[in-house]
Amino acid sequence: MANFMQEYAEQIKDGMKLCLENRLVLPAVTLLYSGMDIFGFLDSNKQYATQKTFVDWAEKFMDSFLKKKGIKGIDLYSARCGLLHTGQAPSKLVDSGEARELWYRFEGESHINIATNTPQPAVLIDVEEFVDAFNSGVEQFIAHAEADPSLMIQAIAKERFFRRGLLV
Repeated sequence: MANFMQEYAEQIKDGMKLCLENRLVLPAVTLLYSGMDIFGFLDSNKQYATQKTFVDWAEKFMDSFLKKKGIKGIDLYSARCGLLHTGQAPSKLVDSGEARELWYRFEGESHINIATNTPQPAVLIDVEEFVDAFNSGVEQFIAHAEADPSLMIQAIAKERFFRRGLLV
């Protein structure tokens, strides 16, 4: 039923784990943001992933993490844009004051923007906690999809994920 979602979730989780075992913090966070894009898309009725599908998924399935950190889904989306598009902490949303800049700490070592000059104060995120919140959100989403036949049908209709195999 939700096999394709579980398979994709496991690949993302395994990738993050391998990255973190090798102290590759930013690639691990990049995978996490990519996963949020994927699951936000599957949870939506949209043809493509959008800012809204990402933010809605984050606020629905990572709500306790967001509240604990005092941030919003738009802050995660902004951080995703900065990291994926420019490899930097700031993004257009941060510079315009619509989102807060996020920094990352992993095993005591911080990855920060020492040249920050933003309208709102930055927020330091513990990567281990962030990964746990994402993993929990994914499991909640999969359980939600399995319990909601219309959501499952919607997600399955979008299922064009990469698959392993040989082309002959």
